[in-house]
Amino acid sequence: MLIDFLNEYYQADLETIHDVAGNMHLTGHSERFVCDLFVKIFKDKAKFYAEQHVNQVYCPDIYLDNVIYEDNYVIVLKDRVMNDVEKEDLTPAKAYQFGEKLALFHASLTGEVTVPNDKRALSQRLEEQVAKFTGTAYETEVNEVFSRLEEDLAPADTDYELLPKVVLHGDFSIRNLMLYGEHEVLLDFERAHMGVAYEDLIKFFFNEVNELDLRNEFIAGYRSQKELEIPNYSLQRCLLFLCALDILEFHLTHEKQKFGQMAHEMFETIKQGTAVLEL
Repeated sequence: MLIDFLNEYYQADLETIHDVAGNMHLTGHSERFVCDLFVKIFKDKAKFYAEQHVNQVYCPDIYLDNVIYEDNYVIVLKDRVMNDVEKEDLTPAKAYQFGEKLALFHASLTGEVTVPNDKRALSQRLEEQVAKFTGTAYETEVNEVFSRLEEDLAPADTDYELLPKVVLHGDFSIRNLMLYGEHEVLLDFERAHMGVAYEDLIKFFFNEVNELDLRNEFIAGYRSQKELEIPNYSLQRCLLFLCALDILEFHLTHEKQKFGQMAHEMFETIKQGTAVLEL
């Protein structure tokens, strides 16, 4: 019914395409807009509004429309022919450019869009996230790692409260950087929310940018556009834990666990007490 409605409304020939993240995506040509469309359909209202608000400000040239149909939240964008950016293509020059791109994203959207903004203490948020794993296969491991952060919670809360907040991408990674023409573009903003800038570096550095020279070039590129403060050690550990919990929560609801063992590797980093962000 939904696809039939959209096809009629946009005078289009939309068809579904596979997406591992779980949202329904459609593509097809629209006579109404006289262009090819890329349509994202959400069940989660908060993610829908985050995607909508960011696209309207950050990508006004491709944002076309939105529709709410029963319990479906629909974003309509112009479709673009894009190519993947491969991890192997990440040179120091590219790392610098990507740092610039993320800094400009943070700078241009902060104060300009409405995205989820949880103002509770970080420790309280962590406790709530940990409770979600009660009765799951991850419960024992999650509780064990959380117990190791007991002495980190108070200094992490203090540092997190003091650090400036920005609109985060929420899932910054090479897979969300696509080559369009001669330039890379950043996409997929459904997880955008308020937080400290460092949070957008965690998965990117942990999984994709292990080389110190690339990390430092990325940070140099970021700092060429915007100040970047690195959190204290306790906050780094707590934010790494929060990131791991987000990954595991995703795996609980998605059969294809696209992040593999990353969350468990993050847990091991916390257990070992090693540097979270080596620079």
